[in-house]
Amino acid sequence: MSNTSSRREFLTTAAIAAVGLPAILRSGLPVFAATEQAQTYNPPSSPREKLDFNLDWRFLREDAVGAETLQFDDAQWATVSTPHTFNDVDSFRTIISHSGGDRGTYKGLSWYRKHFKLPASLAGSRIFLEFEGMRQAGDIFLNGKSVGLDENGITAYGVDISDAVKFGAQENVLAVKVDNRTNYPERATGTTFQWNANDFNPDFGGIHRHVWLHVTGKIYQTLPLYYGLETTGVYVYSGNFDIAKKLADVTVESQVKNASGDRATVELSAVVVDASGRLIAQLEGNSVDMVEGEKTVITASGGLKNARFWSVEDPYLYDVYTVLKVDGKVVDVERSTTGFRKAEFKGGAGTGGVYLNGKFVYLKGFAQRSSDEWAGLGQAYPDWMHDFTANMIRACHGNYIRWMHVSPQKVDADAMARYGVIQVCPAGDKEADTQGRRWEQRLEVMRASMIYFRNNPSILFWEAGNTVVTAEHMQQMVALRKQWDPEGERVIGARGNSDDAANSAISPIAEYFGVMLGQDPKTDQLEGKSAIFRGYSADRRDRGPIIETEDFRDEGARRFWDNDSPPYFGFKKGPEDTYEYTSESFALAGIKRYWAYWQNRISNTDPAHSKWSGYASIYFSDSNADGRQDSSEVARVSGKVDAVRLPKEIYYAHRVMQSESQDLHILGHWSYPVGAQAKKTVKTIYVVANVESVELFLNGKSIGTNNKPDDGYVFAFPAVEFAPGSLKAIGRIRGKAVVNQELLTAGSPAAIRLTPIVGPQGLQADGQDVVLVDVEVVDAQGRRVPTDDARVDFTLTGPGIWRGGYNSGKTDSTNNLYLNTECGINRIAVRTTLSPGTLTVTAKRDGLKPAQVQIVAKPVEVVDGIGHGQIQRLTLPS
Repeated sequence: MSNTSSRREFLTTAAIAAVGLPAILRSGLPVFAATEQAQTYNPPSSPREKLDFNLDWRFLREDAVGAETLQFDDAQWATVSTPHTFNDVDSFRTIISHSGGDRGTYKGLSWYRKHFKLPASLAGSRIFLEFEGMRQAGDIFLNGKSVGLDENGITAYGVDISDAVKFGAQENVLAVKVDNRTNYPERATGTTFQWNANDFNPDFGGIHRHVWLHVTGKIYQTLPLYYGLETTGVYVYSGNFDIAKKLADVTVESQVKNASGDRATVELSAVVVDASGRLIAQLEGNSVDMVEGEKTVITASGGLKNARFWSVEDPYLYDVYTVLKVDGKVVDVERSTTGFRKAEFKGGAGTGGVYLNGKFVYLKGFAQRSSDEWAGLGQAYPDWMHDFTANMIRACHGNYIRWMHVSPQKVDADAMARYGVIQVCPAGDKEADTQGRRWEQRLEVMRASMIYFRNNPSILFWEAGNTVVTAEHMQQMVALRKQWDPEGERVIGARGNSDDAANSAISPIAEYFGVMLGQDPKTDQLEGKSAIFRGYSADRRDRGPIIETEDFRDEGARRFWDNDSPPYFGFKKGPEDTYEYTSESFALAGIKRYWAYWQNRISNTDPAHSKWSGYASIYFSDSNADGRQDSSEVARVSGKVDAVRLPKEIYYAHRVMQSESQDLHILGHWSYPVGAQAKKTVKTIYVVANVESVELFLNGKSIGTNNKPDDGYVFAFPAVEFAPGSLKAIGRIRGKAVVNQELLTAGSPAAIRLTPIVGPQGLQADGQDVVLVDVEVVDAQGRRVPTDDARVDFTLTGPGIWRGGYNSGKTDSTNNLYLNTECGINRIAVRTTLSPGTLTVTAKRDGLKPAQVQIVAKPVEVVDGIGHGQIQRLTLPS
């Protein structure tokens, strides 16, 4: 196993063809014993359609009197597509604050308007709108009439517009008035929402998630949109497992509505279809007599043979088609994507933890803001870029993400299921329990989230609070789980805090236990089973899994290599900064914390060191949320990658630590200053590896061998004097070389290199797609110059909107046609419009050979306001 010298991050080549996907997502279709009997499934036709309502909106970032009316003139408004945020242009621009996050974003009113027509053939159908999310609230009007009010700022929202929409040649106008002020009060009660805050829930205002239009017949399966429609959709679950024999029972519960105007006998059946489209199981259901206006749940069930169970190693997904018939005629077909797995949550020293399909799984990963934003783009970007992040998490062998404070975006939840990342799904909170109407709001969000996400196999944990809640509140949350997700093999709990009495009060009630900064000398010194500190006790450990939810809250920016690298030669702490890390020392500190938990993982049979069922280091990517580098950074820089997903050294450290196969990474680079004026560089070389010994070579000569790593993974080689050439580390097990990496010294900057990154079907002219472009400064041999940190100027021609990138230590660096490299690289973004054509990006700097790249934005058809493009997802290995 070898890593090449310039260590061009796998990301620079990953995206165009979605290569670089983690090997752990192994290839191959499922092999069934009765393959010759399997047949391709073609679902029967039905009135149901899901139409793309994302393209071709009109937008204005201010209030406009009368904008809800049909006749209002919006011709001069901007044309946008959803997901869309108006805070892409003003976030990541000011120095961050601990209490308030980004202080420079617009908070106020804005309007969206969509003109559309529906064919006359749909008259008499049921028509629903699904808003996957907006921030914070939206008044929804159709043809001048108020049809909905979406206020909680988190969950998907449904609107029945069947009686308000027009068909045929008549034009409809959908208007949405969005309010993203953090003091927005709930209309009915005047109560503000606890989670509507910049510091813990970055405020990217707008319709920042997908919008869909659903068409059904008059007898139909409902949508899982409890918020707005009070409907529960299709619930799919499995049970009665025989893992060894690959057997399970599958049950679907489908809520059905009769809006036909008459009594009807409705029959439900279902089929299970594998990833290649083959029918592999048929589920038999029952018939129910339904009166007009009735909603009821109808079930179907059956056995699944030769099952491929969802796991973190093999996140296999099936499609389940539920079919409604009336008098033998198909009236509705719905598709639900899910995975089947047996999940168990155990307590006990040496035997506790999380088990999937009978196998212990130690959770290792990250906590992440649910906004999951990118600098320059905010929270609104194409689906394949959400996969891009999930791919990075799995490429560093993470299998666990804890979404923070509010429920995740559906696209992110789906991405984690596809990549085998176990999820913690919260409701909505800030940093405290609450009472009265605010607690009711949280319960309502938890209910809606459970119903919306309960077919997602990677969600194993529901989180009642980002800190401990009262026993009464925990009982209410457990009751929700038992009512709305009784068969999903999931558990509900909360993150603990320093209130030992409150933590102890919920111990008999909660189904798992979260902690923050749980591993501590005081945790090790607890005496007796009931003694508790920061949410940990032996009693809790023996009841169920205890998982670290947000450890290592420190911060370190990507651009500071170490104390010996130009141009910064270390990080100089400002008066309002809390931390003083380089990328090297940040990685070493993160390794120390990971190792402390790994030594005390629950599978350790020594009861004194058997505690943790999982570990999350806070923030996977740098965020626009609260930060503590209040003199130096425009972001919270706790991430393992920066806010455009370029890795820091700590990312590679996690890749090594979290890997179950041998891996090795040399922290830093090997391109220090030389020449008569340069100071001699003598430094400790740190090699992060999960092997028995590491030998270090400088220009082919052995410097020595280290077989005594610090903090489990750090092989240190002190007082290495820099000499240009090659620095190579070889990792060995029982004396045999199993892994190596070589760093080569780069020459002087000679040229700029541009590498475009697009979705697997190419760049789409749909107004929401993005091309990322990696910008590197390289030497004459094409090797990245790791110490380059200087301005690059850009030009863009063609039908695109420049969104640029950012420099985390510079104010007002986003959305500009110039940017500094950091450690020899940066990344910019260009968003498409609805016009196809060739985008040309040119990059220049005096003294360097310029670079140019051209990307073709392919046409996407929009007919009468309905998009006919393709939602792109990165393709998993096949």
